[in-house]
Amino acid sequence: MQVARGFVERGERSLQQDDLAAAWNDLVAAEQVGVAEEFTSKLRQSLTRHGLAEVRDLLEAGEPGRAAEVITQLRDRSVQQTELTMLDEAAKGWVLAKEQADRGEFAQALAAVGRVRKLLPKRVDSLEQYVISLENRHQAFAMLVVQLHEAAAHRDWREVVRLSEQVLAMAPQHMEGRKARARAWRAIEPQTIASAPRAPEHEKEDSMHPAADQRFLLWIDGVGGFLVCLSNRVTLGQATPDAYVDIPLFADVSRMHAALTRDVEGYLLEATRPLLVNSRPADKVLLQHGDRLTLGNSCQLQFNQPVPVSASARLDLVSGHRLPLTVDGVLLMADTLVLGPDSQVHVSMPDLAQPIVLYRQKDGLGVRYGGNLSVDGQRCHERGLLRAASTVTGDDFAFAIEPVGTGMGRT
Repeated sequence: MQVARGFVERGERSLQQDDLAAAWNDLVAAEQVGVAEEFTSKLRQSLTRHGLAEVRDLLEAGEPGRAAEVITQLRDRSVQQTELTMLDEAAKGWVLAKEQADRGEFAQALAAVGRVRKLLPKRVDSLEQYVISLENRHQAFAMLVVQLHEAAAHRDWREVVRLSEQVLAMAPQHMEGRKARARAWRAIEPQTIASAPRAPEHEKEDSMHPAADQRFLLWIDGVGGFLVCLSNRVTLGQATPDAYVDIPLFADVSRMHAALTRDVEGYLLEATRPLLVNSRPADKVLLQHGDRLTLGNSCQLQFNQPVPVSASARLDLVSGHRLPLTVDGVLLMADTLVLGPDSQVHVSMPDLAQPIVLYRQKDGLGVRYGGNLSVDGQRCHERGLLRAASTVTGDDFAFAIEPVGTGMGRT
């Protein structure tokens, strides 16, 4: 009993100092010891009020994702309140609306925020502003999609690229926009690839010499685009003209927010500014497959290592934010990248008959495939070497690599 009371008293002191995490830890410890509810109820009620106030404040600030994370923490701490249930539904509905809008489903998103309005006890200005933003995006998006279809019908591929980029800026997960962009890439090829000088005969044995910043772009016909990082250490931060990071983000994050280092143990995430891993604050953590990272208020990425025999990993932006050039993900390449039809691949290509493997070697990059393969128009037997800009085709696939250009260079 004495120990439990000590936990409660320390928790009350932590609450007075606004250290809510420590206060919750002490409360849970006291309850686990088995102290009578009369000794813990006051502290629990105070912490619950603070938690609900934080959720309301986050919704007022237009951050439903973070609000949902706090609600999950409260649920984990056995908070059961009618208001919490309504706030939970509101936060999830708002997050759903954002996901729908990112897919271009603006009518459904507007219906979802309409339901959110009814759940909240009072008018939330940030929600009303979001509704106005949705309505404006909906109108502009509808016009762009019509123009995109017309450009595709006329096979005006450069116009398709321009319009699809605008469509995907409004709805990053819009499937038709992605498919149209991929089709246009295949038709005209990225300009840097099309204009890349062919290597002299005596240099043909040289494969791709990675760029100085150890990044390149991978464009896959019918699938999408990826930023590939070769370095063992990459930095993440805001895309700004006067600062360099390996993975620049159009998001409310710091210029240098975090770093990921690959070593024999895995991928170590080190924070230079506040971030969460699976909704929990983290300064330094060894990432696991499926971990969700939250940088700043709402920029979320998911870390995956889908191929058991490869140390390479993939980062996906799951919060609707994007990089300076609209790509579908970031690939952290160790020795190999696997492109294939099943789930244990770095990039899914359902139509492939068998996997494609990009691999690193002493002189640069190579590609391996069991079927017919051409690199820059030259037939290869099962494998070939790649230059800094190369196009690779087979019976059922086509992809290209190019150096990181001005759109995603030293931003």
